[in-house]
Amino acid sequence: MKKAPLFSVSLLALVVGSPAISQTASLEELRQRCEEAREAKIAPPREAAIEECASRPRSTRTRADCERIYADFGEGGGTVDGGARPAMFIDLPECVEYFEALGFLEDKLSARVSQIWAGASFA
Repeated sequence: MKKAPLFSVSLLALVVGSPAISQTASLEELRQRCEEAREAKIAPPREAAIEECASRPRSTRTRADCERIYADFGEGGGTVDGGARPAMFIDLPECVEYFEALGFLEDKLSARVSQIWAGASFA
């Protein structure tokens, strides 16, 4: 039910042609493409980690436990020793395009994206 007003506002903004609103919609579309591309790459190793976790000998963890443990697999974040673990696959072309649209990659190599955005979350 809440999507209808948002859709109406978005449609109105597109009809009116406000550059700021349409750029935001474009950025949102780029962000979504980046998320989808990353999820497609992250899903297989996440599933393998869940399978390995659930099938360990003498483990008391259920598959549901392992799914909960690995729910944020690939998203990056902090490490036990206080370091940063970079998010996986943020150097995909879809993500580089999104970061460039945000202005974060001006004159930077896409290989440095993971260093710049260590721990980035797309929530």
